Amino acid sequence: MGEKYLAIQQANINQLKKSGIEVLNLGRGNPDLPTFAPVVEKAKTALDNKVNHGYPPYGGKPALKETIKQFYQREYQVALEEDEITVFSGSAAALTALPMALADPSGVVLTPTPAFFGYHIGITMSGAEEWQMPLLERNDYLPELEKIPQAVRERAQMMFLNYPHNPTGAGATHAFFDKAVQFGLDNHIAIVHDFAYADISFEHQAPSFLQSKRAKETGIEIYTLSKTFNMAGWRSAFAVGNASIIKLLKAYIQNSVGGTFGVVQDASQYALETQIEERKQLRDTYLDRRNTVIQLLKTNQLSVSQSSGTFFVWLKLPEKITDDRRFAKSLLNNAHVAVVPGSAFGDAGQGYLRISLVADTATLASGINQLITYLKQYRE
Repeated sequence: MGEKYLAIQQANINQLKKSGIEVLNLGRGNPDLPTFAPVVEKAKTALDNKVNHGYPPYGGKPALKETIKQFYQREYQVALEEDEITVFSGSAAALTALPMALADPSGVVLTPTPAFFGYHIGITMSGAEEWQMPLLERNDYLPELEKIPQAVRERAQMMFLNYPHNPTGAGATHAFFDKAVQFGLDNHIAIVHDFAYADISFEHQAPSFLQSKRAKETGIEIYTLSKTFNMAGWRSAFAVGNASIIKLLKAYIQNSVGGTFGVVQDASQYALETQIEERKQLRDTYLDRRNTVIQLLKTNQLSVSQSSGTFFVWLKLPEKITDDRRFAKSLLNNAHVAVVPGSAFGDAGQGYLRISLVADTATLASGINQLITYLKQYRE
């Protein structure tokens, strides 16, 4: 549903642009800044290496896996073995593959709502039933695991989690992950933590799911380089954790997608080994953008989540607006500002807007001011 909405919205934006109308697009989920220059240079060098002209090893080069081990030890104090790591071309491949590898038509996959669109496709293809866990503001957008019915728990085969969270920007705590691990162990459920925004966390470092004791007994974590290093187009990601799940995931991707281009792997290895200062500068850039947007919204008495991470801000619409999709469409057609209505991410997102921070502060300020002006005059 969400992907369909974005496709329709993009077609609308393209039509407006053809008419000579400039659109301020605050709905995108793609980083606006380029990949760090040293990483690009490393890729250029790696392209001349004839080894990279052949088929890459499935699951990742040994050197890249060793770097991933060192990265997780340095960043999260998590020790990994080689059979607890697999590399693939973008996290979407794994998010789609996992329900087909771990679930079946008699089972249930637990998903958060609102949530990123990418979890649903693999579930549909697996034939499993999807059971949605509402993420509510009163519970800091964390699922209330204790409220999942026993009948659902008995059929559940896996659960998706995602923190820092798209679209709300909410963060998880070590205590919550401890609880999730115990839930997975008690109910024999594989936990899959989508750590896409791992490095974009503002008040403190976002915790890794694997930092919780016994996490590797029940789940895995998926890490993508798309946001950490502005490498969205490179399609580079990896999963770490439970060796049995990693083995299944590796086998599925090996036989459906294949390996990851050696040049991308070499550039990824270099990025993980270095770029510490560049990563900090990127976080600071998003923090400045976040603060600009939130200050403008709060100054105008609008209710907005603080956003502890990601490059999104979650805005609650005034109560007079009952249809967030209708408002977003009207905002685009009349004020020429694009945002994503919360309901595009699931029913629990109704009444909210997701605002992306993937534009410079001047563009963001202009877009937010136009949004505020339009909110004041809008009538359903």
